[in-house]
Amino acid sequence: MPINATGYFNCLRSYLNTSGYEITTRDNGRIVLKEKVYWPGETKPKDHLVRLPFSGDVIVIRLDLKNQRGNPDPLFHFLDDESKPWAKRCDFVIFQLLNGGLNVYCIELKSASLPDSLVDQLDSSEAWCKALHSIIKLYTNKEREFNLRKFVFSCMEDPSAYLDADDYLRRDHTIRHFHYDELKELTLEELVNDNVEVIG
Repeated sequence: MPINATGYFNCLRSYLNTSGYEITTRDNGRIVLKEKVYWPGETKPKDHLVRLPFSGDVIVIRLDLKNQRGNPDPLFHFLDDESKPWAKRCDFVIFQLLNGGLNVYCIELKSASLPDSLVDQLDSSEAWCKALHSIIKLYTNKEREFNLRKFVFSCMEDPSAYLDADDYLRRDHTIRHFHYDELKELTLEELVNDNVEVIG
């Protein structure tokens, strides 16, 4: 049964394991994404914070959260995670309720390189969102379309060999690249990506 965006957002808030995976850190109304990043010329990673102002309401999920042993738990505990496609995941998935619609941002934070594996990570995050949508529909009969966009952020000094003229990955035009410096002036909803996957 289709429901409005607010109702579906509240479903996500109720059904997701927010106590285990939600990132609730805020800085003056901005969401805070934290990841270790190797900056050009440095041999040790440093914690890097991406702060994004946002409108509406958000749920920020750390999809690749590590447990106390320093390893990620299986993405689906009832399936074997060893070298399986669902073992891959991106860093963050953000659900945003805005102007009567639902937006989803799949985000991977990288250092000074754009490895081939990031395409698989972001494709897997899209598959995870589709699986989540299907599970909620099958078990609760509630459904709502949402718009999914994929992004990679990096500190790569010259990524032009990997990007087209509009800053999309040459290997996968659905993934939009932003340098960390560009993000300082942007809000969440200003992360432009014209290649929208409509899930629903």
